[in-house]
Amino acid sequence: MLTSKRKAHLIIVATFALGIVVGVSGQYLLFHQSTPQRSSSPGEVASELTRILKLDQFQQIQLEQILGEHRQQYQEYKSQTQIHYTAMRDSARKRIRALLSVDQQALYDQWTRDMDLKKEKKKP
Repeated sequence: MLTSKRKAHLIIVATFALGIVVGVSGQYLLFHQSTPQRSSSPGEVASELTRILKLDQFQQIQLEQILGEHRQQYQEYKSQTQIHYTAMRDSARKRIRALLSVDQQALYDQWTRDMDLKKEKKKP
């Protein structure tokens, strides 16, 4: 039979070991996620659908037109969304800066520049 002191030591060691396992698993999942696949071009999608659906030439032309229009609409939407996101981000940054001392503002400005550079590097 284990003494209370020995049980306490075993519980502490088991908890510590479990924490290591969970931490390592979390790190693995975080850094080994699959990379996002690039989106297919309208031409690739049209070719695949033409092959699968056995589209005739008239249908293929219409499909390519639809896909081209959709891509244009998506790009316009993405541009507008980016404008709104940037405005919201800048507003939040101004509010945060207002809370800070002059020394803190300098550090915060450097941090935001670093974050912006990291984001730019991630862009395809």
